[in-house]
Amino acid sequence: MKKNSSMPFLSDTNQLDPDAFLESFFVESNCTLFGWGPVLLYPAHTEILKHDTPANAVYFIHRGLVKLTWMDQNGHEVIAGLRHQQWLIGAPSVLLGKTYSFTVTTLSDCALRCISAKNFIYLVKTHTEFSFQLTRILCQEIINHGNRLVMLGCMPAKGRLKKLLYKFFGDMHKPSELRDRIKIRLPLNHKELAQIVAVTPEHLSRLLKELETQGVIKREKDGLILLDLFNIRQDCHS
Repeated sequence: MKKNSSMPFLSDTNQLDPDAFLESFFVESNCTLFGWGPVLLYPAHTEILKHDTPANAVYFIHRGLVKLTWMDQNGHEVIAGLRHQQWLIGAPSVLLGKTYSFTVTTLSDCALRCISAKNFIYLVKTHTEFSFQLTRILCQEIINHGNRLVMLGCMPAKGRLKKLLYKFFGDMHKPSELRDRIKIRLPLNHKELAQIVAVTPEHLSRLLKELETQGVIKREKDGLILLDLFNIRQDCHS
């Protein structure tokens, strides 16, 4: 099928590619028209949204990585997930008219746009294509949660760790740049990394040591060096 040159984000299956649509949508003229604020920079470890506070805004991640956390009355914090660029945070709470379900904190330097809840609701009601892409994003979130449950039940801990490391490499580098001996600075501390993989910090240390002994990674004080991309990629796609 020939692509429509006037709509560059149309795929061969006649469906809009969400990343291409969002890049096309979030140009300055559109943002001004629909009430989005300017791109603002937030350093790592900045709290963007607070759990159980009124949902009065939605943020679009232009660049960077954030974590979603929930804390109980005893101060025990649980990481509910990670969100990267081309993602809308706070949208479910605004659409449902409820307080924010999670605290959102930047893990790296982030570039974000903000829109008020009122303007966001109006945008969803009046812009058909934006509403369609928002639905796809929310559906992807449901699928991601389901996949995580399956992964916790079926994939061994070392496989889960490899999958997470591969995701970090993929988020920080374009596919064409993925090669052996790539260094990344892990956005999570050791305890947080163990929680995402669903193991104890002690077991995570053993898993990292095993991968290092096998020549898959090399640990450094400020991050990891991937020595064998094929090994990690093979486990992630098996």
